[in-house]
Amino acid sequence: MRPILRKVDTGNNSFSIREDIQAYLYNHWHYHPEVELTFIRKGAGMRLVGDSIEQFKDNDLVLLGSNVPHLWRSDAAYFKNDPLLGVEAVAIHFKKDFWGDKFLSLPEMKHIKTLLEKATRGIKITGKTKQLLIPKMEAALRANDTGRIILLLEMLALIASSKDYKMLANAGFSKSYSLANTDKINVIYDYTFNHLQKQLSIKEIAGVANLSPHSFCRYFKTRTLKTYWQFLREVRIGYACRLLIENKLTVAHICYDCGFNNLSNFNRHFRVVTGVTPLQYVKQYLGTGVG
Repeated sequence: MRPILRKVDTGNNSFSIREDIQAYLYNHWHYHPEVELTFIRKGAGMRLVGDSIEQFKDNDLVLLGSNVPHLWRSDAAYFKNDPLLGVEAVAIHFKKDFWGDKFLSLPEMKHIKTLLEKATRGIKITGKTKQLLIPKMEAALRANDTGRIILLLEMLALIASSKDYKMLANAGFSKSYSLANTDKINVIYDYTFNHLQKQLSIKEIAGVANLSPHSFCRYFKTRTLKTYWQFLREVRIGYACRLLIENKLTVAHICYDCGFNNLSNFNRHFRVVTGVTPLQYVKQYLGTGVG
C-alpha cells in the first residue's frame, strides 16, 4: 500500500482552514501537495513525520512541507469512547503557488520561500513564537476574504524570522524517500500501535506485512531509514514519555505497560532514545514546562 494521497477540499477559497473536533485522530500514513500548518488545541498521541517519531499533546504546533509523509494517531485511551477525552485541532492547507507562480520569487518573500523548503523535513514550532501563532490560527478560522491571506502571511513570516523551532525528519529522509514505491507501512504501523505491550517478533510483523522476515527487514530499512527494532523502541519510549508526564503510574508499571520485559532494560533503552533516565526526564519536564 502506498502512503495515501489525500485530497484537500478548499471549497470556494484559494486555501483551506479547518477546525476538527472529534473523538480521536487516526488519519493513516499519508501525504498531500499542500503545505500544512496544524495546531492541536486539545489531544495527545503519536506524531510521525518522515522518520521522526514523537508524542504530541495540547498546544502542539507543526508546519509540514509539500508531500511530506505524516501520521497523527491518538493514544489508545481515545479509542475507548471516554466522554472526557477528545481531540480539537485547527489545520491550514495551502499549495505553495496558490498566490501565483511568481509570488515566492519576489525578493521580499525570500525568507518565506526558504521556510517552505525547510518544511519538507517538518518543523515543530515552540516557545514565544508558538504563543504568538496560536491566536492567529484561531483568528484565521473566522477570517474572510483578504483577511485570511494576510493572517497566513503573518504566520509564515513569524515562523520564518524565528528560532523557536525544531526540525523533525532527518535531512536524509526527505532526499531519499520515494512516494512512488509500493508501501505496506500503514499495515505495519497499525499493527505496531495496536500491540505495543506484546513481545513482538520479526516473524510476526513480517507475516502481517505478507513478507518473509528477510524481505521485511530490508523493506522496512529502505522505507524508514531505520530498523524495525529502532522504530519500535522509539514508539514505546515515546509512549512512556507520555505516561511519565501524566505522573499516574510508577516507572516499573510504565516499563511493562510499554512492552519492556524488565526495568533495567527499559532504563537502558530510555537513555539511548532520550539521553536521560526516566526520572531525569520527569525532572526536566517539571523544570522547563511544556514546549
